[in-house]
Amino acid sequence: MSENKTGKYFKYALGEIILVVIGILIALQINNWNEQRKSSKQEVQLLKQLQKDISINKDNVVEQNKRLNINKSGIDSLIFRLDKKNYNLMVPVFLSQTLRKSDFNNASSGYNIMQNGKASLISDESILKSVLNLYENDLPDIIDRQGVMNYSIDYIQNNFINKLFVQAPNSLNIKFNEFDVIATDLFEPLDFDSLSQNIEFKNTLIQLRKLIETRLIYLESTEDKLKKTIKLLESKTKLDQHN
Repeated sequence: MSENKTGKYFKYALGEIILVVIGILIALQINNWNEQRKSSKQEVQLLKQLQKDISINKDNVVEQNKRLNINKSGIDSLIFRLDKKNYNLMVPVFLSQTLRKSDFNNASSGYNIMQNGKASLISDESILKSVLNLYENDLPDIIDRQGVMNYSIDYIQNNFINKLFVQAPNSLNIKFNEFDVIATDLFEPLDFDSLSQNIEFKNTLIQLRKLIETRLIYLESTEDKLKKTIKLLESKTKLDQHN
């Protein structure tokens, strides 16, 4: 080929290469946009699930607070009667309030998704840190402290109630609050005068009360963290929807 034709051929080939490269870059950019849109959509779905879960947990914490205050009220009233050596028909009710257990149901669907390799979807570092702190520290702490309290209640049941009390006539249909069942686990002491002088029984009640007071402090702190995390999630999901 002549030198002129060779130059034209080279320019043509170079142009073809440039067009191919541009096409590849455009295709890659489109693919990146699609992946970003897909990740953004998955992030919003995950954030909404976390928002739902954490709102449920916040309501559960509020309920736990109410139930623990019932326990504390029962202990205070029971100790007052023991100190005054004043027995009446409400003593079995106070004891029932003292020994009532409650379960904390940890809503964790969103966190489970994060545990399955999706934590990287959360682009906001403050949200990620807040959620992880709740699910790896605060919420497990509620369950652990609940276990300690239930163990203490079982100890009282096994070492005092089963030995020093008998089943009481269930003539009082007591319902402690709107979400509770009617009390049927009523027990009365075999000898109230002797029970009022039982230092071990009274000290065990005092220790249980201290456990409850500590739990209430931690629940208040956790409720505050749950509320703050919910606000973070709400602001993020609203911002993403506008975008």
